[in-house]
Amino acid sequence: MTTGEAEAAPAPQESGADVATPSVSSPPSPSSDPGLTAAPPLPSSSDRDAAPVAASVRSALQGLADSGGTVTREDVGAAIEQGFADAGAVPELVEVSIDRTPTGLDVDAIQGAGLVAGRCVFGEVREGVVSAVVLPALASGGCFVGDQR
Repeated sequence: MTTGEAEAAPAPQESGADVATPSVSSPPSPSSDPGLTAAPPLPSSSDRDAAPVAASVRSALQGLADSGGTVTREDVGAAIEQGFADAGAVPELVEVSIDRTPTGLDVDAIQGAGLVAGRCVFGEVREGVVSAVVLPALASGGCFVGDQR
């Protein structure tokens, strides 16, 4: 054979032996292959129940942000509670982050969260931009880590 010529593949041979058939196997699990990551879990019924609350919280916080004034932790707490009420839900707990730093400066963003059915509906106001998301509650039963007072 000269350079540049491809070698022909050998022809399959018949034999009297049983021919192996391919087997179907399960794909490797994330725990057996560290290079794989698990797919995110499907939303639970609590997530689906909390989604309308998150939309109402977002709407209430947007009204607050649109007012153009300085936003305080009391304002955010009231908006979180209003969002829950508008969605027909009662928060088991409402937590709000601080609105001033220990040195007396205004914070860049204020977050608040309400607990419902083991899920935390978080809302945030940052420079007039509002977001809301549903996350699992912490093992402590709250939404925030640490003391926000």
